[in-house]
Amino acid sequence: MDKTPATVRQALDPDLRAEYEAEWRAALDQAKETFDLAAAFDVLERWWPVAQVCVQPGGRQQVERAEREWLAGTLNGIPYDLEGDDL
Repeated sequence: MDKTPATVRQALDPDLRAEYEAEWRAALDQAKETFDLAAAFDVLERWWPVAQVCVQPGGRQQVERAEREWLAGTLNGIPYDLEGDDL
């Protein structure tokens, strides 16, 4: 899977997609005014790991469980290792 705005959007769960789209559009609006794409690249980098989790079978549930355990102080380790840009 290519690391592009469109592939990140496609990989996200539907309930996360709207939030990503809003951030992406805001970054593009900012780029129109500043001629600087840094904000758009930041959005892509921030959402890429989320997209990786969403494409893993049961990935999001594992992460949510780990978050609950972390908040409770019972987390023993992360659910699995993501491999950088490799899906």
